[in-house]
Amino acid sequence: MVRDGRRMPPLGAGRRAAGLALLGWLDDMRAPRLCRVAGPPGAGKSHLLAWLVRGCTTDEAPGERRIHAVLPAAGATLRTAVWSLGHQLDLVAHAPGPLIEAIAADNRPTLICVPELDQADDPAGLVTGLLDPLLRLPGVRLVVEATTGGAAAGAFTAVPAPAVLELGDPQWTDRERFAQWAAARGGDAGAYPLPGPVLGTPAAPPAVPAGADLRSAGEEALSALWTAAAAGGDPGPLTADPLLYALARPVPVTAAVERRDDALGRAWRAAGPAVIEEPDPAVRAAVLRTRLLGADTAAAAAAAVLAQLPAPWSGRWARWEGTDRDWPGPAVAVTAGVGPYLSQVLVADPTGAVRTFDVATGRRVGAVVVPSPRPLRGLAVTAGGSVVLLDAWGRAELVVPAEPRPGLDGYGLMAALDAVRAVAGGPGGGLSAVAAIGGLADSAPAFGDAAGAVHWYQDGAVVSERLHHGPVTALAGAALGGGPLSDPEIPLLVSGGFDGAVRLWGPRSAPMPEPSDRRGCPVTAVAAGVTAAGPVVAAAWSDGLVRVRDLGTGGVLDLRTGSEVWSLALAGTLLVLGMPDGLAAVDTRPRPHGAAAPAVGLRAGA
Repeated sequence: MVRDGRRMPPLGAGRRAAGLALLGWLDDMRAPRLCRVAGPPGAGKSHLLAWLVRGCTTDEAPGERRIHAVLPAAGATLRTAVWSLGHQLDLVAHAPGPLIEAIAADNRPTLICVPELDQADDPAGLVTGLLDPLLRLPGVRLVVEATTGGAAAGAFTAVPAPAVLELGDPQWTDRERFAQWAAARGGDAGAYPLPGPVLGTPAAPPAVPAGADLRSAGEEALSALWTAAAAGGDPGPLTADPLLYALARPVPVTAAVERRDDALGRAWRAAGPAVIEEPDPAVRAAVLRTRLLGADTAAAAAAAVLAQLPAPWSGRWARWEGTDRDWPGPAVAVTAGVGPYLSQVLVADPTGAVRTFDVATGRRVGAVVVPSPRPLRGLAVTAGGSVVLLDAWGRAELVVPAEPRPGLDGYGLMAALDAVRAVAGGPGGGLSAVAAIGGLADSAPAFGDAAGAVHWYQDGAVVSERLHHGPVTALAGAALGGGPLSDPEIPLLVSGGFDGAVRLWGPRSAPMPEPSDRRGCPVTAVAAGVTAAGPVVAAAWSDGLVRVRDLGTGGVLDLRTGSEVWSLALAGTLLVLGMPDGLAAVDTRPRPHGAAAPAVGLRAGA
């Protein structure tokens, strides 16, 4: 089908008129912001929306037709709908309020498609709790599958007169083309105008044989058991085995454990935004296991069971809000320690307090005495053991150790800070990020600023490069081993920006011409380190994705925990994540470039 020179996939069942009507709604910015596709059972509502999704989620789809998120609502709860929409819209959200606020703040047009709304866990509740409030935002449009007279259709109030496409009306289906389409499929043309009887009903999931081990039942059958458990209100033996959470699709699992207040239920809900769209059961298990670390003995036992499913990464230790008395509060900044803080990680909370933890175990070690604590945005430790604090207003402060180690002393560091301030715009001059390279004894901290520039002090002068469009939001550094004919250590700076880009710069040479990574949301944290295999860079974005990249092999590892990640630190292959609700360390083993996820004998699912 072609409209206005824009090609769409073929649409069968004689539904050209319906397809054109739907595209006409998309193209008309004056049309009601809610379009409801209705009709009796078998009218082809899901068939029409599937066609729309195929044609309007590609890169070639024009802006007004671009579908930004698809929410298959069958079996969905309010919670899983929030998780799924957040994931697709580059957000992390656990409840409708924060999701709606984030979409409102974004201020860009947002088009959401919701098939099978009548089959949601609570159709009216999903509308009143999420979809209708979304429609109160002027930039949001929804196209939903909801039957006239149903609970979902009646719950919409934000758009009093929505556009309605009643597919049971013969005007939307060409009789002759329908007959040709039905004959080609061996169907009965007498079903006109309903394509459902021709398309047939999906096959039921395979039954689980009596006495079978549930772990080997397969994702489809296991998901069907969770669905039945949710409908009956009793998950029974399913909740006794932590692996069964990971081996089934997340939506039915969530519906079944919605009101459980045990360690597994709480951990599953915390992990939700990370697992909702994750197809690999092993990764789902790794996320759930990480959310269980640091809790009670029952949680520890469940975590041990989940470790039986090999994953590309695994949690080493964690301290989560509400489960650990040593939870340090929201981790606005973390950095790997050197000098007097060797083998420790320093963690700053929103008040400016800085605590230290053993990087290998997560054990609380002590604290940094900060003379006048104030809210921080950045934290670094120099080779000599001085702690550099960057506050929320862009002002830098030094905490010098009682016994300085080799490296720039306090006077040298203050001179470097003064020089950078002058270049970045004077006192308080828009500094937005800080990093130090602990392996370089005579190096000063590097800074990023609100104009997108990174500044490096060497040999009494400041070297600057504008690496980002918009503020530098994160900065890290590492010392690379030099060769026999070069300097013994080579500095590498890694910056992240509000523009979503991750840039690499060795300040003794020109920056890499292209970003090492770029995504469609701001970078929230970066880290850099060196392993036996070579340099490693990690970056986090505002949607909660963390990407670890081995610069030597090209290996890439993506991971999520279910929370935003505000700060990162690398210690060998151990990556420490600072989050608003926890602090966690994960062992990273990046897969070789292009390698597929390990086979676990299960079909990938949504």
